[in-house]
Amino acid sequence: MQLSGERGKKATEPTNNNSNRGDYGMQLARLWRQHLQAGYPRELTGVEIAGTDARALDAEITSCVSALLTHTMRVDDRIERRLNEISSALTNKQVGATAPVAEFCQRLNSLVSAMLTETRAGRG
Repeated sequence: MQLSGERGKKATEPTNNNSNRGDYGMQLARLWRQHLQAGYPRELTGVEIAGTDARALDAEITSCVSALLTHTMRVDDRIERRLNEISSALTNKQVGATAPVAEFCQRLNSLVSAMLTETRAGRG
């Protein structure tokens, strides 16, 4: 689509009051890719975080991120409460943990925080 008087230039999307909304989604996508590339440390085998096995929690969060990025999920109050619970548990688990576990918790918590930010920006 071209706007008159701007032949050859791509039209930009209309802006709204929250110009940072796209930035949140890009940050979430970047964090998600980094988390997936980092892999799952074997030191987390059998570890429970927020009442869930760490591997299952990792799958829960990464699938939520994927659904949020593809606009196939809306974060409701129940999901937001769960994300806050997970964030708190990840912070607690990170304290005093070995390096691989602490790094995993920090990465996953960054994803959770970015999801909450994205949701509060009105996109989730």
